Amino acid sequence: MEAKNSKTITNEMIFEELKIVRSLMEKMQADIESLKNPVGEFTSKWVDTYDVMQMLRVSRRTMDNYIKAGKLTPTRIRKRNYFEVSQVKALMKIPEERLLSWGVDVPWLREMVRPMLEMRDD
Repeated sequence: MEAKNSKTITNEMIFEELKIVRSLMEKMQADIESLKNPVGEFTSKWVDTYDVMQMLRVSRRTMDNYIKAGKLTPTRIRKRNYFEVSQVKALMKIPEERLLSWGVDVPWLREMVRPMLEMRDD
């Protein structure tokens, strides 16, 4: 016997409830991840002078020249300079004409060196 006030539960109703619970769990997981490193966004977008020097493999004087030339724009926080990672990556880019494949570079280099070797042998 079924009670008069009972409601029949269907698979669709269970599926809808599970979808709601899943979305709530995903939201909670995202919130927890953001609490793990509250300054993560700052540290991933900004680097200090020493880090930039290591990334670009340049001296302190070269860094000063980059700043003076406007290639890098420092942001001063507590007597330290910080730079946007995007600016540093822009300085690290190699022009496209310099990017040749091994198959192109080696034959080209052989052709360039061959006359020099022939002149040396004479």
